[in-house]
This record gives sequence, C-alpha cells and structure tokens, in this order.
Amino acid sequence: MLNELPPVAIIGAGPVGIALALRLAVLGIPSVLMDAKPHQVKQGSKACLIQGDVVEILDKFGCGEQVGREGIAWRIGHTYIRNKEVSRMEYSKRPGYSEFVNISQFRIEQIMLERLNVEPLCDLRWGHKIQGITPTDHGARLSIETPEGDREMEFRYVVGCDGIHSQIRNAMNIDWTGYTHKDRFLITDINVKLPLAKERHFHFDPNFNRGRQLVMHPQPNDMWRIDWQLAPDTDIEREQQTGALDKRIRAVIGNVDYKIDWLSTYRFNQRVAERFRVGSVFLAGDAAHALPPYGSRGMNSGIQDADNLAWKMAAVLHGRAEETLLDSYHTERFSAAKENLRITEATIRFMVPPTWAHRTWRDFLLWLSERQPWARKLLNSGKMAEPFRYQNSALIADPMAGPLLGAFAPDLAVEGSRGDTRLRRCFGSDFTAIAFCNDDMAVARLADSWRALSVSQGLRVLALLPKGSDVTKVPDGIDTALYSPTDAQAYESAGDNWLLVRPDGHIAAMGELADMVSARRAFFIASGYSQRASAPFVAQQPTSVISAAE
Repeated sequence: MLNELPPVAIIGAGPVGIALALRLAVLGIPSVLMDAKPHQVKQGSKACLIQGDVVEILDKFGCGEQVGREGIAWRIGHTYIRNKEVSRMEYSKRPGYSEFVNISQFRIEQIMLERLNVEPLCDLRWGHKIQGITPTDHGARLSIETPEGDREMEFRYVVGCDGIHSQIRNAMNIDWTGYTHKDRFLITDINVKLPLAKERHFHFDPNFNRGRQLVMHPQPNDMWRIDWQLAPDTDIEREQQTGALDKRIRAVIGNVDYKIDWLSTYRFNQRVAERFRVGSVFLAGDAAHALPPYGSRGMNSGIQDADNLAWKMAAVLHGRAEETLLDSYHTERFSAAKENLRITEATIRFMVPPTWAHRTWRDFLLWLSERQPWARKLLNSGKMAEPFRYQNSALIADPMAGPLLGAFAPDLAVEGSRGDTRLRRCFGSDFTAIAFCNDDMAVARLADSWRALSVSQGLRVLALLPKGSDVTKVPDGIDTALYSPTDAQAYESAGDNWLLVRPDGHIAAMGELADMVSARRAFFIASGYSQRASAPFVAQQPTSVISAAE
C-alpha cells in the first residue's frame, strides 16, 4: 500500500542533500538521507562562496544566521590586467545577508549537519552505498549496501544529490550531456595573513601566472583560496618535491609565512542531465548539472534546486497538489541550469580562447582595457551567481506582466508586531499574497480577493502599510507589516496590485486588488492545487524555525 512506504530517500549528504532534507522537515515531510561515505569528509574549501539569496534558503531551516556570521561578507570584486587594477564591481547594500558570503562548503555542511542531527524528521545514514534502483508502481526500490549487510528499501520518491558521478543518474540511464574541459586548474587553501581587502581579486595575465588567469577569495580565519589556470604540462606533484610550488605561491603572496591547508588539481565540467525527473526519481545539484567555478554557480544552484523541489514535493505528499506539479521541477531547474551553462560557456571562451582568432580578440581587449575604461565592460571574469527568473514556467500565471514575475522577491526591511524583521522572512512555509496598501480601501480590496483562499487553503495574506499607519482597522485574517516607502523602489513596478509569492520566495503572479477571479486562478495555477479530497501521505507538523512579521 502507498501509505506504508517511507516518503523520501535522499542520496548524497553534501550541501544539496542536507538542505533538501532540512527544507522538507520544515514543511513536515520526513526523509532518509544516505551517503556511501562513513562520515563527513573534508575536501578543502570546494565551493568557497554562497550567494546571499541562497543564504536566505538556509535561513528557512535555521542555519542562515550562523553561516552569515561566520563567513566573510563582501560586495566588491576587483579585476586586474597584468597586475594593474582596471575595474571594481560594487554591489549595492541590501537588507539581510550580503550579496556574497565567503565560507567553505565543508563548514556550511557542518553547520547544516548540526541542525539535521537534532531534527526528528531527518534520518541520516552513513555508509549506505546504492547498488541499484528499480521503479515500482508506487515509487522506487533501492538496493543498498549497508554496514549491517545488503538491504532493499522502497520509497515514494528518490532524489539523487550524489554529485557528478551520480549512481542514481547512471542507474536510471539518464544522458549526461556536455563535456569536460581539457585545461587543468589548481586550487589551494592557504592559511596566511595578507594586506589585501577581503574581497574577490581576479587577475588576467599576472606576472605570477603569465598568459593565464588567477583568482583569490578570502575565507574565514585568515584562509585564502587561490585558483590557478595551469599550463598543459604542469606537474604539481613534482613542483611539491622540487620546491617550485613554494615559489609559485610566494610569487602571489610574497615572502610571508603560510601553511597549505589543502590543494587539488581538477578539470571542470560543463554538463547537464537530459532529465531532472524520471517517474519517482529526481536529480539535484551536481548530479543534475556540473558547472565550472566561474561565478560560483555550483553549490548555489544546487541548493536552489533543493528549495524548488522541497515545497512541491511537500504539497503533493500533504495531498494539496496534483502529482503533475513535480514535472515543473524539471522545467524550472533545467532552464536555470541551461542559463548557467550559457553564462559559464561565454566565460570559458573568453578565459580559454578555443581558436587563434578568439585568443587574438581576447588579448586585444585586455590591451585596450588597460588604456580605455569603456572597454573594460567587455571583460569576462565570470558573471556572479544570482537566482534564476522563472519567466517561462507554466506555474507563472502571466509571465509577461512585469519584471517581478518569476523573480526571487526583493527583500525589504519591515516592522511586524514582534519588532523589526525582513519581508523575505515572511515567506517559506506557505504561499503568501502581499500588497502595498496606502489606505484602508486598499486593505479591504486585498481582503476581498484573498481572505476566502487564506481560510480554505492556508494561504497567508500580508498587507504592507506605510510606517505610522493604524493597523487596528485591518480586517481579521490579514497580517500586517510596516515599511518605509523610500526603501521599496524594487517593488515600484507592482504598483497597487497584489503579488503572489511561492514558498521558495519567487513571485508567481500579479493582479489587481479585489479581482477575486484572477486571484483564485493564479493560486490554482501556481500551487498545482488538487481538487481531489485525497488523504495526505504524511501528517507531521512542520518544524518552526522562521520568525515572520506577525
């Protein structure tokens, strides 16, 4: 029987798998998280940067503040040509977390595992190696090698978060399209005190890596990650033996004391799985898409995969949405992966020109950029990661109705009944209808559109009122938060309309206040709403870790 099956198996206890398990737990869904390793293994910094919008996802299960507190926040990226700084990219300040936070993937995993180990809806099992997977009528059966012997376990859903060599992807015969780049790169984590701003430093053709690139990122505790593009004949093992590696490092950092914490050489992948969903089996993170490190898109996009899949899986398992809602996971996240691949491919072609003509043009641009400021905007040192806009998704009611549709909802400092908070902390568990209401009439129209759905569907309705407004006249069932109009420029295009925000923080629809018909239609489309009175698969209460503007 369907209801006798455990609900979700997650394969791979990396940042994506752990994030998925914790996000599901917040939404009331238990899962089993399995990994072939006997325990967490430190592999250097690996991913060394988490984008601020992705820290918001960690915030939904109680890990964002610690990551933000421990990491190095930065907003300025420096670009150099032959050791001369030619440009500074400065990102604007915003509420909440910085645009970028430098902290190792290993430390992020540690912080999330600490939370997961006390979460009753998460069952973590190390030393569990997947031997095979068989689709069944109601899910999928896993053959597993465990420390206690071989076992078979059946689940409603299986999610492969097990990296670029994914056993789940291979077992399901899902095509792994794309290529592995021929050039090699060297990553080093070096403990050293440097007189550099703790920001991003990208070098074209520096004197310490002639004809190639190098990038430096600060990490907490005086750790610096340095990535070299290597010449084809470079032998790092021999460099370690001969002392050439020490000379390589000192050419960058100078004659100061340092200690190598970790180093590795690699060839990056530019790949994507043909499908992110096959029946009851899903792929997420590096199992679904493998990207170069340019712009820090790997771990960031993987955690966004987890957030996208979690709310949809929870809606189906709780009986609130049709099974077909899960098809949109592939549609939306495959589009995001293809966009990431398009951006990183352009960066690759600039950094590692594929032909003589490309190299000549690139070298000319570097020469010109040293002399002409206008040319510097043509340099490509890797566009930094940002959330994908789902503008062509079937879940977006009207993808042409303004620039906010499908986008990750901008943040805004607000004041709730419990004090100062942020708008994004009002999202996460359910759909939320918001509107910027300048008078009592606007609040009444918002209530007319959404109050019936809020009662029947658990949807939250939030009226955003200018600071100083009288909230005592707001109808029952409508939450309120106060804001400063001068801080809300990002929402100018919304005008006097309502916005429907999904649990993953993306804006699903926009419509006129008091337009009840459009409101109901938008909610049913965006949520994959099920009109069947089917019993939910699980009935756990969601974990409460989010402080909203109440």
